[in-house]
Amino acid sequence: MRAPAALAISLLLITVSLPLFSAAPVAAHLPIPGNGYAASTQGAFAFVSNFADGLLDGWTSVSGTSPSVSTSTTYSGEYSLESSGSSSLPQIDLANTGFITGDSFLSFQVAIDAGTASGFFGIYSGSASSPSAVAVVGVVSGEVVVGPNLGSLQNVEPVPGGTAYPTGWVLVSANVYDASTHSNPTAGWVMQVYVDQTVAVNLAVSVPSASGYSGVMIETTTGTVHYSDIVVSTYEIPNSIPGYNNMEGYGQGSGSVVKLLPPFTTLSAEMVLNSWDIPQVGILSFQINAMNYYGTVSTAHSCVGFFQLGIDLNPAGYIAPWYVTGRNCVAHYFISSQSPHIQTGVYAGPNTHLTLSIFDDTNAKKIVFTEVVSSPALSPPVIFSASRPYNGTEFYGTYTQMEFQPCCNKFPIQDYKFSGQLYDIQTTQAGGTPQNLQANYMLPFMLDAPTSWYLAYYQGSISGYQQTA
Repeated sequence: MRAPAALAISLLLITVSLPLFSAAPVAAHLPIPGNGYAASTQGAFAFVSNFADGLLDGWTSVSGTSPSVSTSTTYSGEYSLESSGSSSLPQIDLANTGFITGDSFLSFQVAIDAGTASGFFGIYSGSASSPSAVAVVGVVSGEVVVGPNLGSLQNVEPVPGGTAYPTGWVLVSANVYDASTHSNPTAGWVMQVYVDQTVAVNLAVSVPSASGYSGVMIETTTGTVHYSDIVVSTYEIPNSIPGYNNMEGYGQGSGSVVKLLPPFTTLSAEMVLNSWDIPQVGILSFQINAMNYYGTVSTAHSCVGFFQLGIDLNPAGYIAPWYVTGRNCVAHYFISSQSPHIQTGVYAGPNTHLTLSIFDDTNAKKIVFTEVVSSPALSPPVIFSASRPYNGTEFYGTYTQMEFQPCCNKFPIQDYKFSGQLYDIQTTQAGGTPQNLQANYMLPFMLDAPTSWYLAYYQGSISGYQQTA
């Protein structure tokens, strides 16, 4: 059912109000799951080092030559730290800005371009004058290695080829935590390592001294190595939960929180769908999420206070816009469907642009969802708009995600192909002006992400990132 064409601003306006058009997709659009390990907000921290400003982001040298920022060897355009050393004089660089010690869970990621050289990234304990590695990942002559220190390394696999990641680079992510439980009190600290994917842990190793962490280190022992896209936090970055929806994106909420945002009433973003090749309706989606206070901090009933706005990427250039109302994780399509489980949507085609907005209208006591869709195939552009009654808190958290529905896919996940971006991700306080979300808030997360997916680095200058599937 479509509303009459609106003459104002020459846009086609489609407006719905609950309970109309509440057709559900094949499966729920789920939030980030609680991990059960991460520290509470008290003691939580995030260290983000992407060298976007050309500076060293707190890295200092304690051995060998001083580190430098390379603007020529980049990780999909992200600058890198260039490090050169030898076995007789390794280059060792340390960073600990903002670190809070004593937590029982850490997570990190690092992109490494080593070629035939040898370089390592990891967690250290002790002082800057006498650092001691306690959990290490690295690349040695083209082989990814891990261990509790440089003297006890295990091979994981050769640097992968044929993945969606930039040629020559490998993205290594890890969770380092105290695995001891009431039933196994002597398990101690372990490190789970993922290489260019998070579908399954590549290797888990014991790192018994990691509890005394002080900061992170880079050590290059042979040749020249580049390091980029570095994030270290009490917030879980990689995760594998078989059967849960595959997803990856940026931001915080649903109990995975380092800090709360100041309360805001509007979340907005721009989305570009460059191209997609999808064999099945309702399986792959791209979206933004806003959460009220409860939805931000709670891991229980995490579909409550959780508002989503996005699109299904469908076959033959179609998209199906939808929203989630904060009461559950069931999507409501803007356009009616003959089936309660399938929504083909509208033809948009390559190079489609969307403007997205989730607005808490505190005066009218309702949440308003708006998508403006424009593309070479649509004339005029189309506005999709819907609202629902709401009288809760303002928003305190936000994240974005690409999401795959593994319950119902008829084809391998690698067959669902997409290239696009989200940018101008902004929050607006009541009566205020839009504020860009920077990389120190927009932390990455990757859940059951295959090697065919690539979450590019978050660019603070555009408040956005590239996404590939």
